[in-house]
Amino acid sequence: MVGVTEAEPELDNPASPTTVSTDTSAARLASRAIWVSISFAAVAAVVGLIAFSGNLIPLSGGYSVGTIAGVTTGIAAGGSAMIGLIIATRPQLGILGWMRKRFWGWWLLDLIGLVIIHGAIATMAILSIFRLFQEAFQGLVVDSIAATVMLCLVCAVASYFGFSSASRASSASISTLLALFMSAGVLVSMLLAENPYWWHAFFSELGTGEAGMLSFWTFNTTLTVSGIVLITLANFISQDLSGWAAHRLHQGKRRAFVQALKLGMVVMGISLIGVSWVPINVNHSIHTTFVQLLAMTFGLMLLSVPIWLPGAPAAMYVISYLMLGLAVLAVALWDPLSYYNLTALELAFAGIIFAWLVVLIRTLDAMIADAVRPPTAD
Repeated sequence: MVGVTEAEPELDNPASPTTVSTDTSAARLASRAIWVSISFAAVAAVVGLIAFSGNLIPLSGGYSVGTIAGVTTGIAAGGSAMIGLIIATRPQLGILGWMRKRFWGWWLLDLIGLVIIHGAIATMAILSIFRLFQEAFQGLVVDSIAATVMLCLVCAVASYFGFSSASRASSASISTLLALFMSAGVLVSMLLAENPYWWHAFFSELGTGEAGMLSFWTFNTTLTVSGIVLITLANFISQDLSGWAAHRLHQGKRRAFVQALKLGMVVMGISLIGVSWVPINVNHSIHTTFVQLLAMTFGLMLLSVPIWLPGAPAAMYVISYLMLGLAVLAVALWDPLSYYNLTALELAFAGIIFAWLVVLIRTLDAMIADAVRPPTAD
């Protein structure tokens, strides 16, 4: 009993390492995610009863369960992500409190990017799922009750994962969302292209309107949001690396230029936004300038990895130079070898950039984990 009596004051002590804030604990966040999910499901029930009242509705198509669910789940996922991010970024209690301690413009940009990407992924996923089920059960229609139940279920799931994802946002999770969103968005814009031979010209044809207006809006919106999220990813990576860089400097090791990495990723994000805002048919020279700026910035980042990331595993430097070599080879296969067209070159560059970003983020996570791990006793 004495041991129990002595342990109680320690639990009540805010400075005790065993004390966990109720606002930042995993259990508290999970509980809030459930409440948010229930709330959006209730809203979806009202929407469903109004939208599907007295009708037999197909799963996919013009006015269908899938269409209504796509819009509703997008709003639910985006709204729940915003709630989760606001809670997680409270300066004093939030686990992402550092986000609001910066210039308010950075915080607003990060918020917009993460809200849109969660909503867009949910919308594309739901539209695809309902289209798939309609193909599997051709001719199936459902009444208003069944349609409303479906709407409630998908909204509950979307809002739960939207809140959970945003409230626990990290460099790794954002990079995964970015790769998923950009791949899905570009694929959808290809499928929506009214001109099936758009790829005979170049990748940017999807953003000119020549391939169809649906493809135009999907492609350019995907690039704009991807550029914003890439800037958000740069903020998260630089925040992760700031403590690691300070630790290295304290140990007397060579300085890591974390801001150089952040600057390069921000420039790449701005370039993506510029490419989408100035289609090649609007102003060829400005569009091309943004593309060249993105490519040159990426090349410089690969060349200077040992400068801004000293102390990384040798494999990180090797893969960076291999990626640079692949990029040069990709260009050579286009011109002067004429092995493929400009569309294939642009796809190859996109694959190289995202593959390198995935490797970079995983390596950084491992380096930071090694730096904060306490030394083991021999």
